[in-house]
Amino acid sequence: MTTDRPGSSAEAAPEISIQERVRRDLRSFTDAERRVAHALLGEYPVAGLETVARLAKRAGTSGPTILRFVGRLGFTSYATFQEALRNEIHVRLQGPLTRYSALPRGDEADLTQQVSDALRSNIEGAARNLSREDLATIVARLSDLKRNVFFLGGRFSWMLASYFHHYMRELRPGARIIRDSNAAWADYLLDVRPGDVLVVFDFRRYQEDVAEFAKGASALGASVVLITDVWYSPIAAYANFCIACPVGIPSAFDSGASGLAMVEILVAGVVETLGETAKDRIAGLEKLRKSNNFGG
Repeated sequence: MTTDRPGSSAEAAPEISIQERVRRDLRSFTDAERRVAHALLGEYPVAGLETVARLAKRAGTSGPTILRFVGRLGFTSYATFQEALRNEIHVRLQGPLTRYSALPRGDEADLTQQVSDALRSNIEGAARNLSREDLATIVARLSDLKRNVFFLGGRFSWMLASYFHHYMRELRPGARIIRDSNAAWADYLLDVRPGDVLVVFDFRRYQEDVAEFAKGASALGASVVLITDVWYSPIAAYANFCIACPVGIPSAFDSGASGLAMVEILVAGVVETLGETAKDRIAGLEKLRKSNNFGG
């Protein structure tokens, strides 16, 4: 889905979010620029909408460093940088009704092709956004049997969390899905230990209760793996790993296909890593199902 709106320049509405670019280029920044990057990511996008002087104070650096930083991101001025942030906020907050009037109209064959092309592009984009290094580390933590793994999602993305959990509980012990209403979530948070893993799905429009649980789990020492859209959930401020999934399709609703694809990739990695351990567990499960007539 494009982030353009009438009157916006191409510079002010990049194909990928500013947050995504900052995370992608983090290692290439100077030490001073990296401080700016962390200050921006820590309170995104609010920090970037402050004055140059305020952002410099937040980052413990100078005004010229701020300007060099936005220049490194490809903006000719701080004003165009802020306009791009405002455009992102506009896109972030769009709901189905807002997007409905902008849908392309065409015949059924055209729509099928448009959606198919968008889904393929989204999955490819999500795969590119997950570095091999991050993939290896995430899979290693998910495969570490000393760690419990918790899964949490929002109103729609809970389905992705549940799907992931169903696979993981067959592959290893200690996999838990956070169920019930948020009034019961404290019960799950109580069980989070340092070193555990929280896999959290949060797509626009982001849920405050999901963010609060993730923040709490992070404070308790859990590794937070965030699977989100390319505008990034606020959970990114305290996530250890962020997987950005393009979600735009010619529909009033965002697509979950790229998020599902990331689940499949991570599950494949865990299967490969656990090897015979996972195979033995699955064999044990099959034996129990048959002997107890559980079906499935």
